[in-house]
Amino acid sequence: MPQIRVLLVEDDTLSRELMAFYLRGEGMLVTEADSLSALRQSLRQVVPDIVVLDLMLGDGSGLDAMREIGEMGCGVIVLSSRDSPVDRILGLELGAHDYLAKPLEPRELALRIRNLHRLLASAGEQPAQELFRFGPYELDPLAHQLRRSNDGSVVTMTGTQFRLLELLVRHPNRVFERDTLVDQIFGRRWIGLSRSIDVLVSKTRARIDGSDEPTWIKSIRGVGYVFVGDVKRVRRKASEPASGER
Repeated sequence: MPQIRVLLVEDDTLSRELMAFYLRGEGMLVTEADSLSALRQSLRQVVPDIVVLDLMLGDGSGLDAMREIGEMGCGVIVLSSRDSPVDRILGLELGAHDYLAKPLEPRELALRIRNLHRLLASAGEQPAQELFRFGPYELDPLAHQLRRSNDGSVVTMTGTQFRLLELLVRHPNRVFERDTLVDQIFGRRWIGLSRSIDVLVSKTRARIDGSDEPTWIKSIRGVGYVFVGDVKRVRRKASEPASGER
């Protein structure tokens, strides 16, 4: 199954990190934002499947961004400490698909995200999925496949190799520190996993490089890794299959 891409918008650092920790442990690809400005910046970089949106942010109300989120076709789950019927109705009228009162259990949030994602997909309301093309490859997050453009053949990869490549391809020329990659790929911080990232990068390179010299994933000494090269983002057509079959 493809990963659910979640944009988690919450200005309380502890609450956000706890929720993000749990959701990543559930296999979701989580991006965090702590303000309206960070939310808008993130939306310019990637279209999430679901936005989990706190209403009370330091630089404004989450409702101020509801229209922008709605125009991108994302599912929206509102989080709020205000749980009156009036507040719920307002949030739903402005475009939220679900409304959760805080405090909440991370397990319930994960279930709500999965249920909403399933509902939107079955109703055909999910945003058009993107394909990412670089060099001789096409990366398809929906089908969870890396394909060769010339013949459509699928490159065999493990789940963690694909998650690493997808993360880097979505953010070309951005340097990722090892600890950040540990968080995103393994879903937890744990001493010793930095070396695991190095091994994972090495194995991922072996899948996509035709020589001993790294072509796409470059090492930044003492920092981490960066994906170099041009990446073309292509919106999947509604009639286009989400698989390697053409």
